[in-house]
Amino acid sequence: MNDLLGRLKTAVEHPHDDRVSVRFLADMHGESAHGALLLFLAVLTLLPIPFSGLLFSLGIWSVAHMMWINNSGHGLPESVCRVQLSKASATRMIKILGWIYTRADHICAPRLESLSSPTHRGWLVPFIALMGFIIFLPIPGGNGTPAVALILIGLGLMARDGFVIIAGIVTGLAGVGILAFLVWMIVQVM
Repeated sequence: MNDLLGRLKTAVEHPHDDRVSVRFLADMHGESAHGALLLFLAVLTLLPIPFSGLLFSLGIWSVAHMMWINNSGHGLPESVCRVQLSKASATRMIKILGWIYTRADHICAPRLESLSSPTHRGWLVPFIALMGFIIFLPIPGGNGTPAVALILIGLGLMARDGFVIIAGIVTGLAGVGILAFLVWMIVQVM
C-alpha cells in the first residue's frame, strides 16, 4: 500500500495542470484496482463535492460489476472518469488515503485470504452494490456508514485481510439496520 500511496502523491504533486481527473487517479492504482478503487471512491463520497454520492455510486457499481465478471481493470464509466478534481481536493484526498494506509499497515495482515481471492470475490458484489445504492440515495449524512464499510472492504481486498472485509460487512449491515429503523420510524409517524 505504501508503493501505491507514493505513486499517488507523485501524480498529484506533478499534474499537467491545476486539475486531476478521476481517470488519471484510477489508472495510477494499477493491478490492485478493485480494492483500491472501492477505497478511493468511498473517500470521494465523503468529500464536500456537490452530488458526490450520486456520481461516485455509479463508480462503485462499476467496480462491483468488474468484480462480478472477474475483470482486473478499473472499468469506471466515462462520466465518472471525466470528473476533474482541483489540485487542492486531490491533495486532500491523498492525505486522507495516506492516513488510512498508515493506520491500515498497523492493522491489516494477510488473514483469511480466501475471502479476498479473485475467484471468491463474487459473493461481495451484492453487498457492495447495496452500499453503492445507499450512497446514491439523497440522505443527508447517509454516505458515512456505507463509505466506511467500503473503505474497510477495499483495504481488506488490497491487503488480503479477510478479517477487515468481515469488519466492513458488519459496519455496512449496521448502517442498513439504522436506515431500516429510520424508515420504520417515519412510516410509524405517518
